[in-house]
Amino acid sequence: MVNGIIFEIITPPQSWLEGKVRGWASRVARILEANSITRLNIPEVVSETRDGSRAVSFLKKMDQVRFGEMVREVSPGVALVPNKICVRVPPEKFRDWVGEVHAGGVRDLILVGGESHRIEYPGWSVPEAAAFVRENYPDVRLGGITIFTRPREADRIVAKIKAGIDFFCSQIVFETANMKQVLAQLDRRCREEGLHFPDVYVSLTPASRIRDIEFMTWLGVEFPSAVLGYLVEEEERIEERTFEVVERVIGEVFDFTVGDLQDTGIKLGFNVEHVMYSNLELSERILGRILGRLG
Repeated sequence: MVNGIIFEIITPPQSWLEGKVRGWASRVARILEANSITRLNIPEVVSETRDGSRAVSFLKKMDQVRFGEMVREVSPGVALVPNKICVRVPPEKFRDWVGEVHAGGVRDLILVGGESHRIEYPGWSVPEAAAFVRENYPDVRLGGITIFTRPREADRIVAKIKAGIDFFCSQIVFETANMKQVLAQLDRRCREEGLHFPDVYVSLTPASRIRDIEFMTWLGVEFPSAVLGYLVEEEERIEERTFEVVERVIGEVFDFTVGDLQDTGIKLGFNVEHVMYSNLELSERILGRILGRLG
């Protein structure tokens, strides 16, 4: 079965004027209302240290919760799902942040770890941060990130479930083989250890230029070589071909839930994102494809 849709947006740069920011908030709110989406996933975007050159320059973003509240001013029924990179802040600042957003009505959080194991971070790991939230704010639903191409990913998910993580959003995917393998392993591990299988949201995004593909690759998104070659072969057809690939992934997720997972009762959902500001409306087309399959 398919278990709902989350819409993920990037907050505006701090350099945008207020009118432009409010216009962006209105565009996001319109998409949410038009497609009956009630959960808004808002990443914390920071300057990251990764190998290779960044295809898109970093612009410091406004606070993700503040922007979420601006969207809620236009569409009050939306539930905010702010992300927090817990390893980047000292524990005392993380405690204060959770207290503040909880007092503001936030009841869904996604905890994010570091981008490199080679960096010594000042804050808690995801399991440590989850344990704190679970003990002090039991009404909060906690999310984490899963990367289906990462070694021993099912074991990583199990450890986070034990720490109190309730649901997971995946890294952006353009194929389903790794997803199916990880989820099959996770189902077995959860059965063995008597754990409840978490909600998993498969992340999808459009692309319209080679630069979009290059930026996603820099972010760690993995493209199968055949898919990558097909997408970049003709730049003027990237948008069209990306939708072909995304539609195939959507179909395979639906087939997986009514085939391999049918007897388990496991539900998958979708996390639809745009990555690039210019692709916001294109991401709405993905919502339309999913909603069309849901009937």
